[in-house]
Amino acid sequence: MEKTSFYPETAPLNEVPSDRFSIDGKASLLTYLLGQGELALLRGNLSGLELFDKAIELDPSNPEIFYRQGLALFEYGSEEGREKALLLANKKFKAATTLSPHYFEAWHAWGNTLALLGITFKAHHYSLDTADKLKKAINVSNGKSPDRLAELFWDYGVVSTKIAEHSGEAIDFQIALDAFQKSYDLQDSLPSEFWNDYGLASLQMGDLLNDMRLYSKAVDYFKHAISLSITLLDGWKNLARAFQKIYIQTHDEDHFNQANECFTSASNLTTHDDALWLDWVSLLSDSGRKTKDLKRLKSCLEKCQRSYVGNPTQPLLIAIWAETLALIGELSDRLDFIYEAQNKIAEALDLSEHENPDICFSYGMCLNSFGRYFGEIDYYFQAIEQFQEGLSIDRTSHRNWHAIAHTYTIVGEIQADITAYEKASRFYAKAIDLCPYSFYIFDSALALLKLGEMTEDQNYLESAVTRFEQALNLQKNVIYIHPDWLFHYATALDMLGDFHDDEGFYLKTIEILSHVLMVDPDFPKIHHRLALAFSHLGELVNELEHFYRALHHFRLASKNEEENDQIILDWGVTLINITQTLSDSQETPLFYQEAEHKLTAAAKLGNEQAFYHLGCLYSLLGQYERSMHFIEKSHACKSLPPIDEVLDDEWLDGLRATALFQNFLSLFGK
Repeated sequence: MEKTSFYPETAPLNEVPSDRFSIDGKASLLTYLLGQGELALLRGNLSGLELFDKAIELDPSNPEIFYRQGLALFEYGSEEGREKALLLANKKFKAATTLSPHYFEAWHAWGNTLALLGITFKAHHYSLDTADKLKKAINVSNGKSPDRLAELFWDYGVVSTKIAEHSGEAIDFQIALDAFQKSYDLQDSLPSEFWNDYGLASLQMGDLLNDMRLYSKAVDYFKHAISLSITLLDGWKNLARAFQKIYIQTHDEDHFNQANECFTSASNLTTHDDALWLDWVSLLSDSGRKTKDLKRLKSCLEKCQRSYVGNPTQPLLIAIWAETLALIGELSDRLDFIYEAQNKIAEALDLSEHENPDICFSYGMCLNSFGRYFGEIDYYFQAIEQFQEGLSIDRTSHRNWHAIAHTYTIVGEIQADITAYEKASRFYAKAIDLCPYSFYIFDSALALLKLGEMTEDQNYLESAVTRFEQALNLQKNVIYIHPDWLFHYATALDMLGDFHDDEGFYLKTIEILSHVLMVDPDFPKIHHRLALAFSHLGELVNELEHFYRALHHFRLASKNEEENDQIILDWGVTLINITQTLSDSQETPLFYQEAEHKLTAAAKLGNEQAFYHLGCLYSLLGQYERSMHFIEKSHACKSLPPIDEVLDDEWLDGLRATALFQNFLSLFGK
């Protein structure tokens, strides 16, 4: 800002040498007063306010005086401990714009002052006021230089991002992104800080919409920011977080490695940054849990310890530390790690000044690890209580909704409890509504599949298929990253085929499982599942070729698991189905004999369902006493199907015509 050169800077700042202005008159006096007032405030001397007051007395209708005083107060109030001066600056800008409603610079400066007040006092209404003033500046910006306009739209983008963070509305984020783009359109040589701000808005809108395209844009913006300033700490931190979010979506190890490398680069630029370390250990812990990678989990512990040295009062970091210790103890059979986790979670709770849903989550995950290690179901119910506590604090905590659902599936599996799976399904739906991650949707599909299997309810199976397809559509690289997702999807289709009597379900099942087999020839249970699909298809279309292919896969499945009673049972049932297709062929007795051998072997291995199928086999062979013996044995073991199904089973037609069966029916009041 220009100052008159003939007034010595050593003159007392609160004295106005009016006799020196006889020539220059009023204009020179104003110039002097404004210059000295600005200089005084710049030096931290509040006597400058008196000089501005004198200038106002000389020309009270001059908006520039109020504008320049507002700017000087803004600079003064930007220093720590002087924030109240910003409130006075506000009044001066208001006066300037009242006198001159088209005063572009005053509107812009007023907006920036309000923005700083918002940062200082953490009050949302300042962001709304800032946006209002910056919009006024935009409305009177005709004829301003591209540089000034670019700066204005940048500021508008920043405050719109803050408003969007508070509202959670996509429209507010879009306003911010449009403002940043307008700034770039006006000036393509913007600094690194601009690109960092632009990237943050894209990243946050990506979170809101779960949109990979926005995450990718954020990565590009952060990379550009770093290319302009390689030492930009915020750029490295935000780029790491962007890759972290993409990794959560894609489960691609390349994205994990990129996130990890960016966190490393950021850590080299600072002595300590709590937020940086917290994000880093979250990445390592979450990834280690998903991949069961002990090396990754131990790296998480190392980062926790390093951050702890810098600041031992971080409850969230200590909670993740505890969670990771418990998981390592579970995976490596180390009881000492589990007990250390117990101590750490207690430390996190002691340090936390307020109830925190993330600490509840970590505590619950620790308890889940305890449950798996000790085989005690009570730990799972304690974990559920912790997740519920987290949800009582924050109902939008999707991690706690997902965790409580997953824990109920564990309980359901242990207790064969349909109710637990039903609860899990409801809680998964809550998590998905809040955050539709692909793995949340997949876990929901698994629970629905299990419900369909346990209840033989077509609706559950159809819902499971829908969920599987949603997850697969989100996970484009699923065949390489998660072949197990395809396996379970195929299983659901195969089961659903039994309800629809449509060979398309079985053909699709076989196609999917064949892809999984090509990618991973050693995938667990793949041959058993293919055998069942071919067997079901053969039964539906009455073609021996499908049955023979089923037998081929049963042989391969049995080689891997020679004493798997379920494989042997399903093999035996398929052999009976072949006899019904062969009719009176010479090979029929051989298949009956082999079926008897398989079903007997399954029964000896403890499969109680084999008794019913042996009863069916002997009924087909006309050996009704033996058939009745195994039907009664199945009933005694509580493995007999519902009596209405027994009465409709064509394989029991011969037995049902006997007095033996009629006497048996009397047990059911039939």
